[in-house]
Amino acid sequence: MTMNTSLIIGVDAGGTHSKLVAVLADGTVLGTSVCEGLNYNAIGMAQARARLKLAVDKLLAKIGCTDYDGLSLGLSALDARADGATTASFAGDVFPPSKLLLDSDAYAALIGGLLGKPGVIAISGTGAMVLGLDENKKQHVIGGWGYKLDEPGGGYGVAIEGLKAALMSLEQIGPGTELGRSAMDFLGVDDARGLINALYEEGREPADIAKFARVVDRLAETGDSVSMEIVAGQMAILARMTGKVLERCPHRLCLHGGMFKHSGQMRRLFLQELSSLCADIEVHEMELPPELGAVLMHMMEHGTLTDEIVTRMKYTWERRTT
Repeated sequence: MTMNTSLIIGVDAGGTHSKLVAVLADGTVLGTSVCEGLNYNAIGMAQARARLKLAVDKLLAKIGCTDYDGLSLGLSALDARADGATTASFAGDVFPPSKLLLDSDAYAALIGGLLGKPGVIAISGTGAMVLGLDENKKQHVIGGWGYKLDEPGGGYGVAIEGLKAALMSLEQIGPGTELGRSAMDFLGVDDARGLINALYEEGREPADIAKFARVVDRLAETGDSVSMEIVAGQMAILARMTGKVLERCPHRLCLHGGMFKHSGQMRRLFLQELSSLCADIEVHEMELPPELGAVLMHMMEHGTLTDEIVTRMKYTWERRTT
């Protein structure tokens, strides 16, 4: 391929869903694809690799190509640029390591959100992470602890707190809440013991559990006091995390992730708490989505990114999505 026709695939590799985009080196967006979550800390490296291979092959077939020149991923399993050993392990015998660029999903999202400018992104999806770039382009990260630590601020943290409150209520050792009945309905069981057994069923991934956060959020909206306390508490923690990163970075802020996208309540509570901690915050809408941020990340790494490329990328992306 020539310089202008070389193909870069960018991936927003989340914990629940992943999005792929194919872009020519001149910034022309050719096509998109989706697959399941690619967090190898939750599902294992082999399964993440297999899912990605299927999605890449699907995307290449869709756009009529047989190969690519770069595969750039923002991975929810990472909180910094992957080293050579991690890249080789992820590649296995499926992907050429020389074509791979792996960094955190938060970094790819920030690059897309602010087009590489210094600032901060707060992500509340399956998990939660806050990442900032200071004026010297140094990264500052808080969060991203993972499901084994009941990571606060994202869907999994909200869901786990909701499920614990449900069990406390069902076993009559905690305050009464609609979460008990809702949790049993969510998992299709009839009592507290069934709820516990269902949560430990083989194959139930953290992303599956995180979906209960929508139930907690809905009950908080309708006035369930326990659910309201959970949602407010989780957003307060995420706001404190964000405030600490903003202390080190310009006060440009993007919000990203399914919790912010689907819950006006969580977004409002988060910004309300953050405003009490940090003044003069500029909240920006995302300029480009994280999967295109991953493409920009690749171009920045190779010194090929220009304003003309960004303009063409935004134009061809908007034509495809509007």
